[in-house]
Amino acid sequence: MTKSDEISKMLDALSLKQNQIAENLASGNTQMRSLAKRVWRVQEDERKHIARELHDGVGQLLTALINQLELTCKGNVSGEVQSTLQDSLELARQALSDTRKISRLMRPRILDDLGLEPALNWLTRVMREEEKADITLETQLMRELDGETQTLVFRVVQESITNAIKHADADHIKVQVVAQPSLLMVKVIDDGVGMDTDKALGPDGFGLSAMQDRVAAFGGQLMIQSAPGEGSEIKMLLMGTN
Repeated sequence: MTKSDEISKMLDALSLKQNQIAENLASGNTQMRSLAKRVWRVQEDERKHIARELHDGVGQLLTALINQLELTCKGNVSGEVQSTLQDSLELARQALSDTRKISRLMRPRILDDLGLEPALNWLTRVMREEEKADITLETQLMRELDGETQTLVFRVVQESITNAIKHADADHIKVQVVAQPSLLMVKVIDDGVGMDTDKALGPDGFGLSAMQDRVAAFGGQLMIQSAPGEGSEIKMLLMGTN
């Protein structure tokens, strides 16, 4: 065997080894993505369970308490007791309202019953009314999305709006969701105070790192364009059919 043949053989062996490593990495990445999706599926199922317990369990108990307080208020009680009962009644009503709100935001039934577009319309309307922010929604859903992808989109929009209001102090937020045959795009733009993207994607960020991991588990990308004082744009891209 000549020196040239020996080198050629070594290069072929190295190339084969590199291909094997690449295949193992690809297989490992696929397994990790599959595992991550299973973990988030369990989390969503748990959210659904807790939301149902809050709505049907705690919510019904608070409703019964409110009914009892209302009946008692109508009885023959002194003015001081009446005032205390009215205060208790108001607290119970507030607790019921908060419980229902938490239940809906944890896992809105409308997402499971009617699908993504009605759920996004509900989400933006509720947050617009409660947070006093100008939130607009544009959707172009030209294909049907499976349940897990719908949940992914809903959570990305929900988290992005929450961050824009709570942390960026945004007044105007624009949400765009486009589902084409080969591309799914979600874009949330705000006029808030902006952010340092490196810090935002770090362990002490605003949940964006977890959101990025979740999108990656679906084979997509989450991109953030922002700078302090210049607002933010959060964009999710997911190729292929899901």
